Amino acid sequence: MNNTQKIASVIKVLCVIGFLLTIFDFLALHDIFNEYVSLSILKSLNITLSGELPDWIATKGEWGIVRINYLFRFAFFIFCAVMMSILVSKLQTKTQE
Repeated sequence: MNNTQKIASVIKVLCVIGFLLTIFDFLALHDIFNEYVSLSILKSLNITLSGELPDWIATKGEWGIVRINYLFRFAFFIFCAVMMSILVSKLQTKTQE
């Protein structure tokens, strides 16, 4: 297996991971939409509470999934840009030979 095939295989695997993370991102954002409540929202609606809000309302896990997905995407796009540049330069050198 040459380097180009290895790079293509890595990119394919990362694409599958990115696709799965995008699905989890959608599910997390859907959950946040349905469950997220903050004190600033309640204050803007003039709603007072008799006690503290439960921890699950902050949707920390869902926000963590969204953060991980965006970090992965950022690194993935940089990786793809670098790899494509390398592959293009290799192809140009091969065609010049």
